[in-house]
Amino acid sequence: MDTEFIGRMYGTARFEPAGRVVAGSQGTWRLTYTVGAYGFDDGGTLKIAWRFATDWGFPQTDDPAGPNYLTVSTTGAAHLSARFDPKGGVRPWRKCVVIDVFDDGLRPGDEVTITYGDTLAGSVGARAQTFCEDTFEFRVLVDPIATGEFTRLPTCAEIAIVSGRAAKLVCICPSDVHVGQPFEVLVKAEDEWGNPSRAYSGTVRIDTDGTGMLEMPSGGSPALEDAGLIRLSAVATCPGTVRVTVSDDELGQSAAGNPITIHAQAPVRRRLWGDLHGQTEATVGTNTVSDYFGFARTYAGLDFACHQGNDFQVTKENWRETQQETNAANEAGKFVAFLGYEWSGNTGVGGDHNVIYLRDDESIYRSSHALVGDKSDAYLDRSNIEALYDEMRGHDALVIPHVGGRRADLSRLDSQVVKLVEVYSAWGMFEWMLHKALRAGHRVGVVANSDGHKCRPGASYPGATTFGVYGGLTCALADELTKESVFQALQQRRCYATTGQRIWLDVSCSGAGPGSELTVAEPPVVSVSVAGTAGVERIDILRCVQGDDPRIDTLHTYRPESDLSADRFRVAWSGARIYGRDRKSVWQGTLQVEGARISQADPWALDSPVERVEPLSDTEVTFDTITCGDPDGVVLRLEAMHDPVLEFRSAICSFITALDDLGAEPLKLQAGGIDQRVEVSRLPAQDLPQVAQIEFADTHAPEGDLAYWVRVVQEDGARAWSSPIFVSLQR
Repeated sequence: MDTEFIGRMYGTARFEPAGRVVAGSQGTWRLTYTVGAYGFDDGGTLKIAWRFATDWGFPQTDDPAGPNYLTVSTTGAAHLSARFDPKGGVRPWRKCVVIDVFDDGLRPGDEVTITYGDTLAGSVGARAQTFCEDTFEFRVLVDPIATGEFTRLPTCAEIAIVSGRAAKLVCICPSDVHVGQPFEVLVKAEDEWGNPSRAYSGTVRIDTDGTGMLEMPSGGSPALEDAGLIRLSAVATCPGTVRVTVSDDELGQSAAGNPITIHAQAPVRRRLWGDLHGQTEATVGTNTVSDYFGFARTYAGLDFACHQGNDFQVTKENWRETQQETNAANEAGKFVAFLGYEWSGNTGVGGDHNVIYLRDDESIYRSSHALVGDKSDAYLDRSNIEALYDEMRGHDALVIPHVGGRRADLSRLDSQVVKLVEVYSAWGMFEWMLHKALRAGHRVGVVANSDGHKCRPGASYPGATTFGVYGGLTCALADELTKESVFQALQQRRCYATTGQRIWLDVSCSGAGPGSELTVAEPPVVSVSVAGTAGVERIDILRCVQGDDPRIDTLHTYRPESDLSADRFRVAWSGARIYGRDRKSVWQGTLQVEGARISQADPWALDSPVERVEPLSDTEVTFDTITCGDPDGVVLRLEAMHDPVLEFRSAICSFITALDDLGAEPLKLQAGGIDQRVEVSRLPAQDLPQVAQIEFADTHAPEGDLAYWVRVVQEDGARAWSSPIFVSLQR
């Protein structure tokens, strides 16, 4: 319909206050709908819709003094009833305030005012979306004639969500360089929600822990065009491992960069970092495909990235744009952009899989055309995973099962096509994906990505709703920074996964690296080198015995030598409720200590500012967090101890334990669900080393097909997983 006609007959809307809104800020906003020439019937409905990805505070109408309180009023004679429905609209405009008109109609010119964050009864207001968006829209849909068919108003209630003031610094460095090589160290300021603080204009001071190993400036400030970024040129001068620390005294913040390994000569393979999984407003996410790749390269300092739109929403125009923007983002030696999409079949027909192409001229083979109006290319649809696997055999493509909204069905996995599984994303931690695949006899490697919807690939914070954890990263061991080389590394499983930190990891088994397949006659020997971004708490060497009686064993656990603290303990809870979409475990409760006083209670491994661990007294702490496979917790320092006893209370599990009984091994209490559990640990008395090297010979390995891999756990909760090495032991 003609937009002028719609505005005249169906009505118009305006939004106040207009302009910029700081991400995550509290405020009051009003949307006013003016009834058009049709009037508004008794029984008609008005919807104000948000995109799926937003984490704007969910409106509520029950508690006038509570946060996000919403009210509606009208100048007309009708009564109004409002409710928030997170599934009230058509994807991606799912989240809706639904307003029913009853007891009378409305006349042309009458107004309906919706107030988000009404503070008149004591509410603090509504919390704005926590991530930046150039054009955040309140989409207005009306059904004035009560037919059940909604018409979108042409006038946009649109604002810009912008970053807040700087709250922290981040330092990003390459993992591998060689003597004489110039490179860049990226420093950025982020607000409390993880957005690049684009107004930051401070000065950072630079320190290194390896005197003389780097030539670089002593400090710097953002250039005007960099909007909160500082790019520092450096040159490596001698071999070794070095870390860069940046600090801003005025801001009161400092940050350590990830470890840099300086090689005497250019290494055959380098650790390159990427995020292969995220989407934009082309489907269900935020901002544009161009913005997506721009953020990956500029603000996250990634080496490679891939855009992934849900296929059933990708139009021909979307696909052409993605092809063009992917091609434009590529620059050999600087940044690699892969073309891809998310095959989004329901779990019953195979579940979510990421398709990643080597070339930019490939077609999209959708699971369906559910939200694509033009069905002229529906003959290309591959409506079950077997059909997609068959199609991909003829393409230079990676097909990666993952767990998001729709869980991949690994019972149907085709190992001739699938070389990798995703074990971690912003949806949570899914190490069980690897375990299931290996037990079934498949030879797969691991990746971790964000599946971010906020247009922050490589730096995907969870915000306030929907996503549970910080997005992951994939490290590819590639010969060079080109599309062909990175693709080959992934295809050959020469990669490892982390929970978003650039942990330096080197793993081999009898001389062969991640993803390799080899035959040996002697006991396999696993060698591990780690340079962490925090202290290395544990390194687990794991083995899967494949075959008729598959099993997974933890062969060896390395812990750095350290005395145990007499007064510091960690209580950590983790796991997920189910495998599927609504997997979050909600941990709300208290822990209480008898026989001691709590002198310090520090939150541990929390993912978002909305999660809480807070002291109630000197003997009690309250917690309110969610886990999606990942751990959350609290570190306690106790004093005046006399036979201290800890009592943990939550809806998921409760228990009492004597803390004096704790030794080097943590107390682990299983709590059902998917690896739901609580661990109580006595912590080391000294700071843990960030570097570790170990070697382990599997002298009791059985003959047959074996898979070896490593899990690294840092003291801050971060993890890394190597891709398995596949060994056939034939004595």
